[in-house]
Amino acid sequence: MHRHAIRAVLLTPQGLVLLMRFREPASGQELWLTPGGGLAAGEHPVVCLRRELREETGLEAFHLGPQLWMRRHTFCWAGRNITQQEIYYLVETERFDPTMKANPEAVETEAFRGFRWWDVSEILESGDLFVPRRLGAYLQELIQHGPPPQPFDVGI
Repeated sequence: MHRHAIRAVLLTPQGLVLLMRFREPASGQELWLTPGGGLAAGEHPVVCLRRELREETGLEAFHLGPQLWMRRHTFCWAGRNITQQEIYYLVETERFDPTMKANPEAVETEAFRGFRWWDVSEILESGDLFVPRRLGAYLQELIQHGPPPQPFDVGI
């Protein structure tokens, strides 16, 4: 299966980033990733991101910042191999209490394990699995130097 996805790096003025923890159903592996999801057929990326943030975090009013990163990867989810192309956008926000109450996707709500606002130093020191793998380093660069002049590939 091939799909396109849009993700948001929700970043506070204090340098905290909101991540979601999911448990892969078949393997039980847990990972932290930014909110976002797959584009529906014919859906505009900005419309997709607004829908995904509303469903996954409850965030409705926000200013969409620049595109930061992109990546292409293949992974197994619930026994299905998926090749996904992702685009990451910056969304600067105040800290809020996220909720998945509006998410209609049972497969997501069953795999969801929680939200956490992370400081970059906590990510860099953690032994948990983050997506992309070098998320802490990319966030550190973003906080210290601002958005990149051109979006770049962050790999797996």
